Amino acid sequence: MNEGRAAAIWRAGPGGDGPAPPGWAHGLLPGDRLAPGAARLLASAPPEAEAMIVDDAGGEDGAPRFRPCFDPLLLERIEYVGRAVFFRERALGPEGAAALAAGARPASLLQRGMRVAHLPYPAVIFGPGQEKPLSEPPMRAPVGPVAAIIPNRNSPALLRAALAALDGEPEPPALVIVDNGSDDAETLALYAALSGRRRTIVERRPAPFNFAAMVNRGATLALAAWPEIAALLLLNNDISAPSPGWLRPLEETLAAPGIGIVGAKLLFPDRTIQHAGVIIGHGGVAGHELKGASEDAPGLCGRMAAPHLREAVTAAAMLVRRESWEAVGGFDARAFPVAFNDVDFCLRAGAAGWGTALDPRAALIHHEGASRRRAFSLAYFLARQRERAMLRLRHGTLWRRDRFESPWRDLSRLDEFVFRERRSLPPIRF
Repeated sequence: MNEGRAAAIWRAGPGGDGPAPPGWAHGLLPGDRLAPGAARLLASAPPEAEAMIVDDAGGEDGAPRFRPCFDPLLLERIEYVGRAVFFRERALGPEGAAALAAGARPASLLQRGMRVAHLPYPAVIFGPGQEKPLSEPPMRAPVGPVAAIIPNRNSPALLRAALAALDGEPEPPALVIVDNGSDDAETLALYAALSGRRRTIVERRPAPFNFAAMVNRGATLALAAWPEIAALLLLNNDISAPSPGWLRPLEETLAAPGIGIVGAKLLFPDRTIQHAGVIIGHGGVAGHELKGASEDAPGLCGRMAAPHLREAVTAAAMLVRRESWEAVGGFDARAFPVAFNDVDFCLRAGAAGWGTALDPRAALIHHEGASRRRAFSLAYFLARQRERAMLRLRHGTLWRRDRFESPWRDLSRLDEFVFRERRSLPPIRF
């Protein structure tokens, strides 16, 4: 069945056998070979492509192995590319060509800033051969002090758990709580107790519920009160931590080159996955990667074991570099008061040149919706539909393909990778 998938893809390809076209170098071993149609597809690469990663066939069961677009962050810890890399000789240069000929790990020659394309086609059939081990991943210092922002209304038990998640960290961040009209006596008593806490602000702000506006207000208060703040931690009040040490991985990943936003892996209380990144295009808008899957689900290319790039992550637990927040202007509270404000923010940050990442080493419990249960309201339903329509209009999510998902994935399923047959081959992409 798995071999049949590769064969079905090859039948849809341009056909023809042959070596890599002139001008392309690779590190394939003698037992490896190009799949039918691969040479013609390589020859059709856009001229700006300096290197190309490809899908492959030739695992133990002959199944095609699908990949996302080039992810240098994932490549620091997981060799997800292997030998399935082709280089323009002019981009590789004499030193790179000599290293490749000497047996260097091909992916080690992919440099940040290099225009690396992805051919979503099993273009290589691997023979026997071991991949070379990775070098140690870089150690990065945090970008600087953090301020946490928690929007809240009542729900004192949930809020205490969220505060405990912060206080359990070796260096607890500064804290801003933006309250949306709490009237519960226990919550008000908790606020009174927090009033004497160091580096803590509680602002009571009764107004119609607007999550995005509350987050923006919290950011404004934090950056005004503590000018040294380098990153903002957006945290829902229904988040708790099963163990300490979750914040430091987010800080380290935020310090990676070009990264402006990092999200955490979130679990339901039953320890199934609630969020492992956002998939653009699910339902014509966006959905949570691996939602409902087991906690140890490996994800595409095994990436749930390492930080990796995403198009977007949820703001339920999101660390944002100050420069990216200010460059984008925070959340759009007018267009997305309740839903998709985080997705819109990440996509706008991406358009401005900032990368978004997920760090699954930071795993938190999300008691999703526990603090905001409401009966059905037609007005509320229509407002959420307007947000869906705005996301589609602004970001083209009806037809947009997520760069960090395989175009061979059936996006109607979030909990696992389900192969989707296509009438035509997906294009080469960056």
